[in-house]
Amino acid sequence: MSVQFIVVTLVSLLFLTAMLTAAYNDDKTKGL
Repeated sequence: MSVQFIVVTLVSLLFLTAMLTAAYNDDKTKGL
């Protein structure tokens, strides 16, 4: 496990979390 691999993994997780959060907020807004 290299530091670069860990950094890339963390960035990917943050990006995925942001995408899921945005999608969840969009769905909640459309539902109202």
